[in-house]
Amino acid sequence: MTTFDPRAHTFDATLEGFEALRFSAKAEVNGKDVGALKWKPVRGTGRGQVFRAKTRGAEWEIRLKKGRGVVEVAMSGRLSRKADRAVLTPVCFQDFPADHVLVHGRKMGGCDSHLLKKRSAHTLKGAFLLAVTRKGHTLQVAHPLRQRDISSLSGETLGGTVRALSASTVLDPCGRTRLWADPVFLSASPDGHRLMTDWAAVQIRDREPVEVPQESGWNSWDYYRWTITEDEVLKNAEYIAADPVLSRHVKRLIVDDGWQYCYGEWEANSLFPSGMEKLAKTLRRMGFTPGLWFAPTIAEPHARVAQLHPEMLASGPAGVPCLAYSCMERKGFLLDPTHPRVIAWWTEMFRRYAGYGYRYFKLDFLAWTLPGRRFHKPGTAPGELMRHIVTPIRAAVGPKSRLLGCNFTFDAGPGLADDVRVASDIHASWRYVKHNAVAVGARFWAHRRLWINDPDFAVCRGAETTDDPNRNQLKMLLPYVHPGVTNRELVPGLDAMDSLADLTAREAQTWLSLVIISGGAVNLSDNLPRLNPTGLRLVRKAVCAEKGDAGIPLDLFRSELPAYWVQKTTPSLHRILLVNWQDRPAVFRMDLKTLNLSGRNLKNFWTDAPVTTRSGRLEVELPPHACLLAESRET
Repeated sequence: MTTFDPRAHTFDATLEGFEALRFSAKAEVNGKDVGALKWKPVRGTGRGQVFRAKTRGAEWEIRLKKGRGVVEVAMSGRLSRKADRAVLTPVCFQDFPADHVLVHGRKMGGCDSHLLKKRSAHTLKGAFLLAVTRKGHTLQVAHPLRQRDISSLSGETLGGTVRALSASTVLDPCGRTRLWADPVFLSASPDGHRLMTDWAAVQIRDREPVEVPQESGWNSWDYYRWTITEDEVLKNAEYIAADPVLSRHVKRLIVDDGWQYCYGEWEANSLFPSGMEKLAKTLRRMGFTPGLWFAPTIAEPHARVAQLHPEMLASGPAGVPCLAYSCMERKGFLLDPTHPRVIAWWTEMFRRYAGYGYRYFKLDFLAWTLPGRRFHKPGTAPGELMRHIVTPIRAAVGPKSRLLGCNFTFDAGPGLADDVRVASDIHASWRYVKHNAVAVGARFWAHRRLWINDPDFAVCRGAETTDDPNRNQLKMLLPYVHPGVTNRELVPGLDAMDSLADLTAREAQTWLSLVIISGGAVNLSDNLPRLNPTGLRLVRKAVCAEKGDAGIPLDLFRSELPAYWVQKTTPSLHRILLVNWQDRPAVFRMDLKTLNLSGRNLKNFWTDAPVTTRSGRLEVELPPHACLLAESRET
């Protein structure tokens, strides 16, 4: 039930477990707060209530609707003159107590999970979905997934209190007098997982589940980065083809960043002397599907398209191209996805590479187009950019090709990319395994509903899994060392000379278990010929694992790092994953009967040893950074 307090001009949303949640609405125009909004009820209808307020030069409206346990709040405004920029906030909660907060970002990674403790403080900054849990009940604050403008969810926590939690829509650029915020959906339940899946179902109405490809792949990036060569690609291809297990399961070979002359000139450099057409033919002859990495919207300053065709570049507020892209100290202009010449340029390029035989295209840095402010097509909104980018590329490569969206904004919605990266860049280091675990778990609702989730590379290299003398050769943090930098620890806990390739065999097994439990893409990214028997055993097992639905992190709404997972891959095959994130041994207990699992025929996925249960209860002690991945076939 939602009520209105005429004295305070605020609204009360009473939801299960969250009684009398009080919120107000506010707005900014051209960077200035419009002032207090004194709402007056206009009418009540069968579909909800309407309230209006007036400020200087503007009229505002709030519409409240409730149905099936969901409160919908929609806000609009009418200005006397056009605004350059506006921020509409239909919901701004007053402070309320909570135990846990889970925040979703717009693209890969970007998930934060916080247990609210007495002395803790956190800044909350996310996009379309945020969940707050209190005493076993979860409140979900959500926007529609597919958007025109930019939605945001923000606030902070102090101890066990959530403060100034706001749901806003940013209209930038605006350029109009009629303003609409994306509606905000408020719902609560003791089942937070169901809240997310119900929300996802509304976003993808009438879409059939996406089929999960069972084949795995290999990608050059995580080991070789910009040093990849034609010879090294072929060495790994030959190794896979000769291996009795890998050859049956690894069917994609993807050449990542480093094959091209530069961003914006997508021709082979001197490290690929035979050219990309011949490489594709060679890989296809070996039985592989060739894949290739592109950053289609980025043009480095020395690229000819940037030097000779500035009209093809998106502009900043001044109306001239700007170096808006920056990653690992590489700078770039943004190609304008609404310009006919850019679309023709992409069409020719991607049609040509598809003609060479490439059937898997990794499209990276897609979200970097968002900083552009002026495009060839006037009034282009941020939420429309992803469709302007991916649609012509999809048409050029044809229906037989597969697209992976990397740095793809989720609010572009389904129907564009086949696979989407959901976690941040992984490295073969424990701190990155922990960092990525939250995003892998929190995005379970997207897998097979919107696209196939890609958790990032299935890496395992470390001193215990490879005999590679060059394992520590690449120093990935060195691009950030500028003259005058005196502290070698550029990132807390990481020296500038660290290699980020130090997984123990136990930690590697934990990361590969998370990749498997995601249910999605499995792409190896080590120097495979250099793996020792321990490393080879791990990657062989990983690529053999059956794929299916996403694993559900059962403690997603009560822990900072999910440790208890359950996954269904087929109607009969189920998996259990327990992860010890601690630096000391820990005991884990799980009642399988509550999951409708008998526990019979349960075996350790990595060793095939039987896992003992008693009366349907599983109890196991795990060493630090270790996991138990167990599976059973229920009859």
